[in-house]
Parts: sequence; structure tokens; C-alpha cells
Amino acid sequence: MFSNKKNEKKLSEVSTIIGEETVFKGSLEVNSSIRIDGQVDGDVTCYGDVTIGKTGRVEHDLKARNLFLAGAVKGNVKVEGKIHIYDTGSLEGKAEMSTIIIEEKGRFHGESIMTGTVLSEEASHILEIEESKTPKSDSPS
Repeated sequence: MFSNKKNEKKLSEVSTIIGEETVFKGSLEVNSSIRIDGQVDGDVTCYGDVTIGKTGRVEHDLKARNLFLAGAVKGNVKVEGKIHIYDTGSLEGKAEMSTIIIEEKGRFHGESIMTGTVLSEEASHILEIEESKTPKSDSPS
């Protein structure tokens, strides 16, 4: 039990920062969370959260627990949880996530795949109501 809390704390802590004036080329693997304000040209694998600031750029694939995007990503993104694209954020590519939030001026161009979504009992009931309202024709046209 203690190890889960310790592991959760480790994943939530930002241990790596790519500064605004930094260009990183190559694959990057982070065992906690990361903030990117510079440019990363390569794959990013992060077991925690990825925060990309307004000046941050990532080109290539990105995998993370959650993605908070105020800068730009050009490539495929796969997150376990949520992608939050802020009003200055831009995502171009295929995105796979459980939840996506796109603020009013945020941009997303590509394909989205929702994972882990199961209809709740309430949503299932709404679908049943909608189906019962649909007129059914007994005679062929």
C-alpha cells in the first residue's frame, strides 16, 4: 500500500525540464513527470504526466499518463488518461486517450481514438429511450 502512494508521488513529480532554449534530439524516457518548454525531436515515453508549455514543441510519438498541451505536438500521442489542449495548444496526428479536453482556441488535426470508455447505466438507458422514440415501420416501402 505504501509503495503505491510512493509510486504515485514519483509519477506526479516533475523531475525533468526541457528549457525554452534547449533542443533535444533522440528518444527520451522519463520515469516521473516532465515539463517541455523547448524542442524535442524524437519519441517521448513518460510514465507520469507530460506538460508542454507555450514555447514547447514535440515532433514524433509521445506516450504518457496524461498530456497537458499549451505548445505543439506533431506526431502520434497515446495517453492512459486525459489530453488537455489549452487555447494556445496544437496537436497534429493520431491521438489515443480516455478523455480529451480542447479549449476554445486549441487546435487538433488528426484522428482520435477513445479508449476505456464504457457506457454508463444512465447512458445506456438514454439510448433505450431514444430507440423507443424511433418510429418503426411494419410494412415494406
